[in-house]
Amino acid sequence: MYVVYSDKYKEHYSSMHHVENPDRLTRALSSLKGEKIVEPIKVDDPQIVHSEDYVEKIRNIKGEEWIDADTYANDKTYETALYALGGALKAFELQGFALVRPPGHHAGKNGRAFNAPTLGFCIFNNVAYVVRKKALKHVAIIDFDVHYGNGTQEIFYDDPEVLHIDIHQDPKTIFPGTGFPEMVGKGEAEGTKVNLLIPPRGSDDLYEELFPLIQSILEDFKPAYIIFSAGFDGFKGDGLSSLNLTEYTFYNLGSLGKGKYSSGVLEGGYGIGLERGLPAFIKGLKGEATDYVKEKSPDSVKSRFFDYLEKEKEILRNYWKI
Repeated sequence: MYVVYSDKYKEHYSSMHHVENPDRLTRALSSLKGEKIVEPIKVDDPQIVHSEDYVEKIRNIKGEEWIDADTYANDKTYETALYALGGALKAFELQGFALVRPPGHHAGKNGRAFNAPTLGFCIFNNVAYVVRKKALKHVAIIDFDVHYGNGTQEIFYDDPEVLHIDIHQDPKTIFPGTGFPEMVGKGEAEGTKVNLLIPPRGSDDLYEELFPLIQSILEDFKPAYIIFSAGFDGFKGDGLSSLNLTEYTFYNLGSLGKGKYSSGVLEGGYGIGLERGLPAFIKGLKGEATDYVKEKSPDSVKSRFFDYLEKEKEILRNYWKI
């Protein structure tokens, strides 16, 4: 599989310790030996996704600056982010994986989306850029970062051509605090925004319950393209979540794109998730046969999850054959 990567992605950094740092890509690359590495292109039109004011704000950053309490930038961030957009675009064209940073799924039209407290480490929305640049119709975005992709969903909230399925930890317990099942899109797009919640301490068995539901929605929608917003921060011990996922889940997430026109773009993942979850996802995407052991959730967590799922299905039956 083609992996789009450049050392330019390491030029976005902070002099202070930050979990979103260039070492993430070093870890990720070490886990992807044998894949074909290709260079990204640089683009120059982030305004097809973001407002002129927000783009100019990032363009005019001098030196090192904190945009908000979570998100830093420096005088190389703007150019690095343009290469990240171009990397996502190239990965789409090659049906490959964009190993890019800064990440993007929390970045909305004007920066912070749906009243989020911060940008959550993101600058420009890489996945949204691909959809807009290619003027894609009938595309499914599957976001499995442990945090809700509020920026992506905001950008396409009224676009019926974009099915956005977002699986994330219960937003009552984690950033950005939104992404509830009732958020289904608006106007003609109502029903095309799907939020599936996992309680803290949830593991592979809960995601396994979601795969038939996701498959049914995909079969109903029949997307021409699938783009994954691929976050590996739900991996057990990765550091920024309370979930306990293993290779089993990430392999099966990749399998959702097997045999289809699909590509992936890196979002979160800060340690072991990149080292073990990412290669499992790539194997699933490529359809490589493998065997991973499934981890189970505590009974109390499963009970809470099935309460969520019952409510989600009740909402989704209004729009999908599930």
